Amino acid sequence: MADGSLARSSLVMLGGSFASRVLGVVRGALLTAIIGTLAAGDAFGLANTLPNVLYLLAAGGILNAVLVPALSRAMRLQDGGQEFTDRVVTVALAGMLGLTAVVMFGAGFFVWLLSGGRGPEFNSLALAFTLMCLPQVFFYGVYALLGQILNARDRFGAFAWAPFVANVVAIGGLVAFMVIYPDPSHVDRTGQHLPRPPEAWTGGMVWLFAGTATLSVAAQALWLVPALRRAGFTYRPRWGLRGVGLGGVSRLALWAFAGLAVSQLGFFINTAVLNRAASFGTATHPIRGPLLYQVAFTIFMLPHAFIAVSIITALFPRLSRNAADQDTPAMLANFRRGLTLPLVANLPVVVFMIIGAGPIVALLNPGIDAVSIELGGYALTVMVLGIIPFGIDLLCYRTFFALNDGRSPLVMQVVLTAVTALAAAVTYLTPPQWALGVVAAGMTVGNVLSSGTGLILLRRRLGPLGLSRVLVSAARIGVAAVVAGLLGWGAFVVVSPIAADLAEMSTSQRVFANALVLGLSGLVFVVVYLAVAAALHVSEVREVGALVRRKAVRNRG
Repeated sequence: MADGSLARSSLVMLGGSFASRVLGVVRGALLTAIIGTLAAGDAFGLANTLPNVLYLLAAGGILNAVLVPALSRAMRLQDGGQEFTDRVVTVALAGMLGLTAVVMFGAGFFVWLLSGGRGPEFNSLALAFTLMCLPQVFFYGVYALLGQILNARDRFGAFAWAPFVANVVAIGGLVAFMVIYPDPSHVDRTGQHLPRPPEAWTGGMVWLFAGTATLSVAAQALWLVPALRRAGFTYRPRWGLRGVGLGGVSRLALWAFAGLAVSQLGFFINTAVLNRAASFGTATHPIRGPLLYQVAFTIFMLPHAFIAVSIITALFPRLSRNAADQDTPAMLANFRRGLTLPLVANLPVVVFMIIGAGPIVALLNPGIDAVSIELGGYALTVMVLGIIPFGIDLLCYRTFFALNDGRSPLVMQVVLTAVTALAAAVTYLTPPQWALGVVAAGMTVGNVLSSGTGLILLRRRLGPLGLSRVLVSAARIGVAAVVAGLLGWGAFVVVSPIAADLAEMSTSQRVFANALVLGLSGLVFVVVYLAVAAALHVSEVREVGALVRRKAVRNRG
């Protein structure tokens, strides 16, 4: 892939990511407005844990990591990799069906394991949600499988835009829910609005709320089928994993599945610990649990998905070809580019999110209560400190998988999960109200240590990484971000009284007030950042800007 092609692919994926994330924000706001961040919300969050974990690991670890390097090698064969692809698709579909059946059979155990002793009403609702959500496992797997076949053919558009389709379907379901089941207006003694408790959810509510969530995932997978046909892909079921280099893929898959098991353990630990902490809450003093953690994590993921994932995913086929050609200098150059370009946005994002974490949570989730907004802001502040190591983690994973090395990502995952487990143990020694912050801190520290481990292991494999160039760029970008942050914080202090009393505001007033605060302070921040970056001759900012301008000119043409 030439530089121009890489730029176009990154921008196509950035466009799809931006559109889907915008709708994802709307979807999240509607979801939390309906179900809240207390017991019912945590029950739904628990139900979504297993399919979401499997999807993230299948798309970013197993199917993605195994298929793209293997398909790049297989496409050099006489049949263009047709037999190889047919065999992998057949086995993967059968495996995903089997896995879905197994996890659905064990749904009751899954709820018991993660509920943290929150009571029979909670467990009953969580089990109902879980049975409706677990079929997503199969459709997430189909989406990841078909998407990576498209990526191996340098076709990124449909895969990048499929989540947009999923969000359209999901939003339609949530809007229908709000029309059919209007807000029952539960309030506490102080008049604060509260979401429906678990015992207020009926079977029809569960079917509509969770059923449309699963339908949206199915639509996401089916959206890729026409794109595969346009790419000339045809499929004929073939069984067996012998031939065309499948042995190497199988060894890599074993390491990837080991990483899957370790990573699942980390997700299970967090969910169980946060539910345990929430079980100590009372009707008058509830403790927020997994769903509020998920709200903060979703916001944390926005810049990562917009920038790092788009750039690194577009780089991955190139890294795979560099590895197949044994071109180490080219691979290192692409690796450094994958490190540097995301910093242009992610470093200033870190600074601005620290400044405006509370208003950001309130703007993107205006239907939740004021206490949840405050606590969600604290959790987001802690999480965002790890956004750059989080991106480095992803880049190291992709580079190791391109090298057909599954052992090193497993070591990185073990480090991350060990820190997660340590943070979970700390929650047993602290008041339950602190659990959310402790778990968020564990995620950040884990990402720092995991990314450092990845860089060390990669240096052993490839030699010196040439990170001094990356550090110079990071220092310049960091100076620009800090200067912008100081002036942006000053602007924030001036305008923040507009959104000072969230508890007394209606939902629409919250949206307007927080949008105004973030818009005014953000404008100051962006102008100062770009000006200082230009003065410091940060070439990466000009490079990203040039890519966007060229794309805009082509679109007008």
